[in-house]
Amino acid sequence: MELRPWQEAPERDGVLLMAPHELSAGRRAEVLRSVRWSWVHLTSAGADFIDLAEWPADTLLTRSWRCYAAPLAEYALHAVLTHEWRRGTPWQERDTRSAPAPDAPPVPAGASTGGGTGLWGAEVTVAGWGAVGQRLATVLDALGARVTVLRRSPEPGSPFRQTSDLGRALDADHLVVALPLTAGTRHLFDRAALGRARPGLHLVNVSRAAIVDQDALTELCAAGRLFATLDVTDPEPLPTGHPLRSLPTVRLSPHVAWRSRDSDAAFADDFATIWAALADSDTSAAPDPSAAAGSSADPHSSHAPGIAHAPGISDASAPGVPAPAVPVPGAPAPAVPMPAVPAPSAPAPDARALDAVIPGLVPPTSGRRARAAVRALLTPGRS
Repeated sequence: MELRPWQEAPERDGVLLMAPHELSAGRRAEVLRSVRWSWVHLTSAGADFIDLAEWPADTLLTRSWRCYAAPLAEYALHAVLTHEWRRGTPWQERDTRSAPAPDAPPVPAGASTGGGTGLWGAEVTVAGWGAVGQRLATVLDALGARVTVLRRSPEPGSPFRQTSDLGRALDADHLVVALPLTAGTRHLFDRAALGRARPGLHLVNVSRAAIVDQDALTELCAAGRLFATLDVTDPEPLPTGHPLRSLPTVRLSPHVAWRSRDSDAAFADDFATIWAALADSDTSAAPDPSAAAGSSADPHSSHAPGIAHAPGISDASAPGVPAPAVPVPGAPAPAVPMPAVPAPSAPAPDARALDAVIPGLVPPTSGRRARAAVRALLTPGRS
C-alpha cells in the first residue's frame, strides 16, 4: 500500500480519503475536479460539504457513518445529565453533616439531593435515527428516560415512541439534535417551532448548527425560556462578543463531541467495512438498494458531524487489493488490512453483505453502481 498526496493521484480510478472540514470550499472543489476519482470516502459523518446535485454518477461517494456514534452519544448523555444536576450534585467534597443524635434516622427526611432530579421519568426527544440516535435512545431508555424519536417516517414495531410532528418533539425536557444537514432539515427548528417548545426545554446539538435557527435560540435562551448545550455553532468559532458565549443558560464546546480515544483513526473502520461489503457483494443479483438507502436518504436519520486529522489523501496501490492506511500527523501511518478479492471462478457472495453499509453510501450514488465501481477497482493487476 502506498499513500500519496492527491496531487500525485493517477488521472483516473484513484481512491480519495478526504477530510472535507479541513479544506476550504475552493480547495475541496480543486481536489475533487483534479482527476476522475472512482471512489471518494469522507472522514466526516456528514456529506453536507458535497454538492450532490453536481456529483458525477460514476463516482462512488461514501461517508464515515457510524464511527462517531459512541462519543457523540456519550457527549449528549453528559450534556443531559449535567443539565439535570445543574443546581448541584448529590455528593460533597467532604462530609459537612453534624454528628447525628443517637436516635436519629440514618437519612434525615430533609436531606438535600443537591437540587438535581436525574433522568428517571424525564421526557427526552432524539431527533434522528441513525447510528447516534439509536445508541443514545437505548442508553437513555436504560436510565429510565421516556424517549421519543423524531423521524420523517415512523417505523412499526419500534421499542420507542416515534413522531414526525415537531410540536410533539419539542414538548420535552430535553431535545437532542442528531440529524444530517440537508435542504429539508436546514432551520427545521426555526423561530416558530422553538417558540412553541415546552418552557425550560434543554436543546443539545451535536449535528450541524444550521438545523437550528441560532438567532431565535439565542433570544429564547437570553429570555430564560430555553436552555442549550451546543457543540456546533455558526460560525465556528463564535466571535468573542457573541451573546451565546456569555448566557448562563447556554453551554458551548468547540466541535469536539466526536472525540474519543480512538477517534483520530476511527473513520478507517467504516471505510474498511464499506470496502469489504462492496467487494463481497454480487453486482448482478441484488436489486439497487439506493431506493431504500436507509438513513442516508432520510433527513431524520443521523449523519452527525465527525472530524479526523487527515487532509485529502489519495490511494495509488500496487496490483492487487490495496490496504488503506490512516495518516496521523507526526506518526507513521498504520495499515488497515482489507479482505482479499474472491477468485474470478468463485461463486458470487450473498448480496445481503451490503445491507449493513447502505447508510454509508451517499445518494445519488446507486448501490448497483457502487458495487460495480468497487469490484472494478479490485480487479487484479489494476491499481
